[in-house]
Amino acid sequence: MATPSAAQLIAASEKMIPSLVERAPADEANGMVCRATVDEIVQHGLLRVCQPKRYQGWEMPFSTLAQIVVNLARGDHSVGWIYGLFALHSHHLAMFDDRAQRDVWEADPDAIIASSYSPYGKAISGAQGGYRLSGSWPYSSGCDHGDWFFVGGLVDGDQAKFRTFLVPKEYVSIVDDWHVFGLKATGSKTIVVKDAFVPDYRSVPFGPDTEDFEFPGFAVNTEPRYRAPYLVVFNRGVTAVSIGSLQAMIDAFVDYNRRKVSMITGKAVAELPDALEAAGEAVALIDQLKILAIHDLEALERYAAERNRFSPATVNLFRYRAQVAGQQCLKAAQALYELVGGGGLYETLPISRIYRNLISAGNHPATAVWRATLRQVGSDAFGAPTTRPTRF
Repeated sequence: MATPSAAQLIAASEKMIPSLVERAPADEANGMVCRATVDEIVQHGLLRVCQPKRYQGWEMPFSTLAQIVVNLARGDHSVGWIYGLFALHSHHLAMFDDRAQRDVWEADPDAIIASSYSPYGKAISGAQGGYRLSGSWPYSSGCDHGDWFFVGGLVDGDQAKFRTFLVPKEYVSIVDDWHVFGLKATGSKTIVVKDAFVPDYRSVPFGPDTEDFEFPGFAVNTEPRYRAPYLVVFNRGVTAVSIGSLQAMIDAFVDYNRRKVSMITGKAVAELPDALEAAGEAVALIDQLKILAIHDLEALERYAAERNRFSPATVNLFRYRAQVAGQQCLKAAQALYELVGGGGLYETLPISRIYRNLISAGNHPATAVWRATLRQVGSDAFGAPTTRPTRF
């Protein structure tokens, strides 16, 4: 596959929007993004955005990933969601020992890695050259498409030894328990691993305390952006989905109300001040959030290239701005939804699905902890010792 430009990848994702809009209702009913969509993502080379060039990847800037996520989420929140995670997982794998990268990408450069990073696994040390791993992890988005899995666990029950483990799908069973209010098509089911052997080289420490850790992958992947704090980039990747989804909400709101007359005022909805203000604020917010996201992502890359240490206060600020973006999108979507009236109740319209997805996205750790991070930003301003308020 010839190396595409960032503009070509972004354009390819934009061209997918109409088909994603069309498939979204069926995907939601089926509880997972269809294989046809995943195949298109692979065929367009979108999965390789964060992948090292050594393994036929593109090593694109983070801003390219964010713009692709926004486009795909505009078509369907769930597609943007699983794509963003899959692509971010390639970035994370690049931080692992080269043997782990080779295990995944040498046979298939388009291999998909799903995950559930929460430390629900129990890893027993002492196994020859590795760990014995068992556990049950909920919320593994896109797991039906996974070839490999990142799962979180504590080594020997020690809270200070929070690690990520890479396991092949042969060790993983999927529990069909994803029957939920929103994000239905993400297929974020529970995965189970029973007494699997994980070699040492397929595990790395995880969490905010690893931001200055010298990951083994840095020895072979010298592109500076791999040194950017993974959790900050992860936060941005997840909340970029909400930006695209808010744009989908605007699209649906405008389409539904373009010719509608208010039953209360008898005037065209498109002329009502409340509708115009809500739509205008949403449009302006999207523009602001895109600009800020690109600014922060480029700043992360610049700091990494200069080999500057990321101060804890800087990381907290960047994490907060990423985390709160999802809440800002939800608030704007709520204002639009409240102006739709009874029509917003019908499942034949996309509005209710988009709104439910945005509500549900706000419960993900990448955005739900924004208040805790904000309090830490305030504490930093007072010069108090900086701490990490959460694991994500």
